[in-house]
Amino acid sequence: MPSEWLIECTPGICRSILTAAGLDAFEYVGYTTGHYGKHKASGVTLQFVSVLTGETAYAIFNADLTRRRTTAKGLAGTALPKGQFRAGERSHFYKFWLSTGLEIPDRMQRFYKRMGKLSGILFAGALANDRFDAQTIQPFDIAAERVRMAVLGHKEGTTWAQLGHKEDTSSGHNKTAESQTEQGFQPIPTACVSNHGKTVIREHGDKVVPITPIPTPKAPQDQSVEEWLADYESA
Repeated sequence: MPSEWLIECTPGICRSILTAAGLDAFEYVGYTTGHYGKHKASGVTLQFVSVLTGETAYAIFNADLTRRRTTAKGLAGTALPKGQFRAGERSHFYKFWLSTGLEIPDRMQRFYKRMGKLSGILFAGALANDRFDAQTIQPFDIAAERVRMAVLGHKEGTTWAQLGHKEDTSSGHNKTAESQTEQGFQPIPTACVSNHGKTVIREHGDKVVPITPIPTPKAPQDQSVEEWLADYESA
């Protein structure tokens, strides 16, 4: 389908599939950084919204909000600019990012430049009240067969599969054979040029009517003037 159609219709298609399958998925809508809990642990909070209900949910990942080394922009240990964070390769956030298949930034403190890429993915995970378990959240995945069964139902899905099989079978040589049978044509072994060089057809089961072969016209360069004129006038 055209890309414009997909962009316009994908949200509706996703909602229809989720509704039919009795499932829900969440869209990423943004993030914040801060310090959480009584120990003021630094982290990054991702906000999500339900595709079906519009209810919000969130997931908190541990992240470092300070500079790792001294640079022209600041001393090591000082706070990163608002919205920036650094994730280690062993962190749950890094594993979460890998699960999305998105490109990893060249530096671990530049994830903030790529966060918008998450908006094109649906997510699911273990949800308690309105908070996701950060270790379980990952891109939503559903098998095509489950979608088919959810949308069409078991009976309809079976019928669809059977029809699809017949259509696939009839799309090749069998389609021509079945079409000819439905139209009443039957193969006649003697009705061929190779039968002693003559073509015949049968009528009423036993009468044979010979068909006079159509003469092959001569090429113009092989014709006499009279023959060429005769063909020209007849045309």
